[in-house]
Amino acid sequence: MSRLTSHRLRSCRITTLDRGQATVEFALLLPLFVLLMVALLDVVAIARDQLHVDMLARDAARRASQASNIDEARESVTMIIAHAGRSDTQWQLTVNGDMLTVHVSMEPRSSLMTTSLHWLGGVRRIEGWASFVTEYDITDK
Repeated sequence: MSRLTSHRLRSCRITTLDRGQATVEFALLLPLFVLLMVALLDVVAIARDQLHVDMLARDAARRASQASNIDEARESVTMIIAHAGRSDTQWQLTVNGDMLTVHVSMEPRSSLMTTSLHWLGGVRRIEGWASFVTEYDITDK
């Protein structure tokens, strides 16, 4: 066997062994990568829900601040919250002088992370609130 042929055989063995090693490394790192991607998507979903709650509170407070009495303000908030289409939404309207505050909370949407946190007892409702100065003199009766 010539020297050139034995060199080719050795380099062929190394390539085959390297390919097997790369496959094992890929198999070990793939679950970690998938877990990281799922966690990232869950964080994005929770951030989206937080933005949704903040937007609901802001829109409801803005609309309620334009009401001429407290009943009209409550009806405005109810319409805004109902338009969101989430049945688990809770809200509270308070008037202090000429300042009107709307507090909105809802459960985060179900995902792998929120389900795990629920099981561990760590999930809370997502909350948002907004305050506006009322256009008319309304009082909380």
